[in-house]
Amino acid sequence: MSRVLLVHQPIDGGVGRHVLDLFEGLTERGYEALLCGPAVPSASLLVTGQPSPSTAAAAERHVPLAMERAISPRADTVVLARYTGIVRAVKPDLIHAHSSKAGAIARLGKLVHPRIPVLYTPHGYAFAGFFDRERERLAYREAERALSPFTRRVIAVCRAEARLAASVCPARRVRVVYNGIEAAGGRTPDGRVRALSSRGTVVCSVTQLRPGKGVETLIDAMPEVAARHPDVQLVIVGDGPMRSALQGRAENHGIGAAVHFLGEHTDPEAVLRASDVFVLPSWAESFPYVILEAMSVGLPILASDVGGIAEAIDDGESGLLVAARDHAAIARGLVSLLDDPGLRARLADSARAVVSHRFTRAGMIAQLADVYEEVLCGGSGK
Repeated sequence: MSRVLLVHQPIDGGVGRHVLDLFEGLTERGYEALLCGPAVPSASLLVTGQPSPSTAAAAERHVPLAMERAISPRADTVVLARYTGIVRAVKPDLIHAHSSKAGAIARLGKLVHPRIPVLYTPHGYAFAGFFDRERERLAYREAERALSPFTRRVIAVCRAEARLAASVCPARRVRVVYNGIEAAGGRTPDGRVRALSSRGTVVCSVTQLRPGKGVETLIDAMPEVAARHPDVQLVIVGDGPMRSALQGRAENHGIGAAVHFLGEHTDPEAVLRASDVFVLPSWAESFPYVILEAMSVGLPILASDVGGIAEAIDDGESGLLVAARDHAAIARGLVSLLDDPGLRARLADSARAVVSHRFTRAGMIAQLADVYEEVLCGGSGK
């Protein structure tokens, strides 16, 4: 039985969900999986809205390691020392790190434990994200180059991320394993959102309210959409430091009464089921779970063509793709969907079929286990 240490910094969002699914899947396959991060990944924020059965087991197999997302040489040195002590005590056969901070700590730990292979899933390279200053982006890229020699495999969650990986490490070490989900359950549609549907068509976005998520672009598109469809309602699920500014932006556009900020939600699937259209206006992404969830519940989707989103959505066939930061393109796309119920139904049906065949949780776990065995058995690509 191989012992796998899953090191992670985020405990929620897509990374938290991925790590918890991976923990459960590996355990089912006979691996001895352990978690190492600030806390046990949160089940309460998963799109399913249901506590994972693995949560209690994960709590028992969790080794706490406080990590902050921000770079702090002094604090990170302390974290690295604690991490190497954890590895010495746990004695894993393989380490799989998730996200930039955990990836950096785990790979630097190779200096102390050089024989233990380290795998790394960025879940969106930091240097491909949103930055106010180009100098910061370049610094993160060079950090990834410097850490490359300590990386046995980069497991990218889409081909777009794999191309970025190959720009900072040898391509022979890169593998692609798409995120995957269980089929959507029969959640009861959210009552608040269902009530809004009596006023007009409900457009929904589930995202964090922080720079780079593009919610301001979506809000800027809404006046043109409302000019064609005056009763349209926009529901935004999620929270973050930009919430107040975004609410003010909607008010300044004169659409404040039609834009509803629900904050964090324990059951986002219920919101999706009560909505008519899903929009993801991000300026940068890797391969977001929420796109798969919207596909699974059968929503027509309009999304920015960033990261690996086009690897899930075939433009015009299973959704509509638009350029990032282009509010006019979002407005045109939304108007076309609101004008044509038949188009919405066709896109939704196609999306549901795609996700059920290509992006399953079982397939994701099986492919990750294959990469583990390749490394543990001394496969090619060293």
